[in-house]
Amino acid sequence: MDVNDVFNNSIKELNEFFEINWVENLPELVIVPDRKAIDELMGMKTEDWMVGWINRNKVYVLDSKSYEKESCHKYSEDEYKKLIKHELSHCYFLKLSKYKSEPDWLWEGTALFVSGQCKTRERPEKFEDFLEYYGKKSKYVYRESGFVVELLFEKYGKDKLLLLIKSLGHNEEEFKKKFEEIYGFELKYENFN
Repeated sequence: MDVNDVFNNSIKELNEFFEINWVENLPELVIVPDRKAIDELMGMKTEDWMVGWINRNKVYVLDSKSYEKESCHKYSEDEYKKLIKHELSHCYFLKLSKYKSEPDWLWEGTALFVSGQCKTRERPEKFEDFLEYYGKKSKYVYRESGFVVELLFEKYGKDKLLLLIKSLGHNEEEFKKKFEEIYGFELKYENFN
């Protein structure tokens, strides 16, 4: 697998999805050799599920050679490609939202959906905790958020999703009002189940 090809294909697909023609000052992909290096770069001890992140316009991912040894994830070339696309999609999200990344469920859910990771994850039987992740970071945000974004995309279309991302920048209450204005229903679990 050539990571440069993965990077370039991801950029092409993300340009199309986010309707951004990003061709200059592209994000930089940094391959991190091991967990020790991740911890040093993050400035703290990280959990073994963490294998990628962004810092402004830099995308960091754990080296594929260390992936299984240094994380709790199973390695496959397909999943690794999706990881790179997931992290790159965060850069696009920031560009579209004018550097806003809350709510976390929308931030991570969009990355899960756009990268294709929902296709290999277990679908929840019902949505019951994604709304807990507005400004709170947790590995549990990944359980439902991608499927919530998938539902919004499939039922209401890409235009509304992109409009929601573009309109970020408010507190949680303002976000709920904006969501209701765009989608026509309240941001409550029963409206998703």
